[in-house]
Parts: sequence; C-alpha cells; structure tokens
Amino acid sequence: MPRKYQPALLERVIDEQQIAPRIGELYQLSGGGFGGKAMRSYAEAWAAIALLNGEYVHWIDGACRFNPARIIKCLSSNIPESNNLLHNLFVGRGFTVHQFSALIERLASEISITKAKLVIIDGPVVMHLDEQVKDREARALLKKSLKHLAHCASKYHIAIILITSSKPYSKRHANLLKMIENSCPQRLTGRIEVRGKTSRMRLLHHPSGTSGYREFAVEQETLQQSFSRIFHQQIMLQHGSNEEIESLIELS
Repeated sequence: MPRKYQPALLERVIDEQQIAPRIGELYQLSGGGFGGKAMRSYAEAWAAIALLNGEYVHWIDGACRFNPARIIKCLSSNIPESNNLLHNLFVGRGFTVHQFSALIERLASEISITKAKLVIIDGPVVMHLDEQVKDREARALLKKSLKHLAHCASKYHIAIILITSSKPYSKRHANLLKMIENSCPQRLTGRIEVRGKTSRMRLLHHPSGTSGYREFAVEQETLQQSFSRIFHQQIMLQHGSNEEIESLIELS
C-alpha cells in the first residue's frame, strides 16, 4: 500500500496526572541531553508542588546545574513571596563521585529530621563516569547508593526521582544506566519528534504502559509555559479543581 494511503495513527496527548511518582519507590526520568536534561522540567514541577504544599524537598545535584530560579518559574505569579518557599528546599552538590556518595549516605538522617516527602537526584551517573575512577569502583559506589536510596524510599514512604540520560555513550555509561533502570520500579522515558517547526515529546511510562505526546511548539511554548502546564495539571489532580517526521531524537 502506498505510504500516502496508509491509515493515520491516532495521536493522543498523555495524561500527565497518571505519571506522577508513587511514594515508597524510586522513579527514573530518562531523557535526552546532558544527564537527562530534557526531562528535568518534570522533577522541577513536582518539587514546586511539594513546596507549595508546605513540604520539604531534598535535591542532590550530581550534574552541577541546579538553578533555584527554575523552581520559582513553576509557581504562579499570584503566590505572594514565592521565594520564601525555597526555604524548604535543601540542595546538596557533589563535585566528585565520593562527595556525591557521601551525600546519599547522609540522606536518611536528614530525612528523619525534615520529614521530606520528595527527593530528587539529578544526574546520578555523571560523577561515576570520571575517568580517574575505575569501572569496578564506579559500579560498586552506584550500587551502594541505589541500595541506600531504595531503603530510604521504603522506610520513610517518600518518592525519590533520579534524572538520567537515556542514550549511553560508552560501555561504562550503559552499564550504570542499566543498574538504575533495574532499581527503579517506575520510569518515564521521553522521545522528541520534530516535524517542521513543531516539536512533540512522546512519553512512555513504565510499568503502567501509559503513553502519548506532550505537545508543544518549538517557537511558541516558553520554558515557563511548559512548567505551568505540568504544574497546574498536578494541582488539579491533588485539589480537584518529504518525510513526515524530519528528525527523530531519542531522549531515552
């Protein structure tokens, strides 16, 4: 059958209310860019929601890129003194793999004090790719960190989100990503499809199998608008209220 006569597939926008992280488990955000940069907006929006609800949030930055202004952009301009919400956000940054591992080890004692319900680990693989760290040591350190995180999630009934890239660029990278994937019962993977001037992110959630598009126009939706869309959908959930595709960039 000629291509132009093939029946068009139904394209649905994913229900982002169904892909929120569950407490007591690890959740992997897997996407394109450095350390999963393309999927970071979900973690930032979920962090903003937790802060708005008066909860504490821990953010461990393994990719050296955390910017509190991105959290503020998730919040409505109608919220008075929204900057004060950042007082409930605790940020730790490890510049070496051993510093990063130490931050993970201290997490349990910190959570027991703050009673935080959300922890975000941004770029957990990045520091483990240091060429000065041998493969065996990198795997051992990450395995220990993942075991500790899973224990924290279960013991304190919290959601822990790990943001990673989806495409490995080395054998070590592939092995480390596989370790994280095997440790996370929940995973949201994004893939960007570009057609002309319109870009769409196709999302696949595991284990529910929920999939669909997060649709946005490259030249129309701003970063703040993207945050706002995710943010307000979650608020509604909690409070009731001549190729067709010119390029395909896999973010997982």
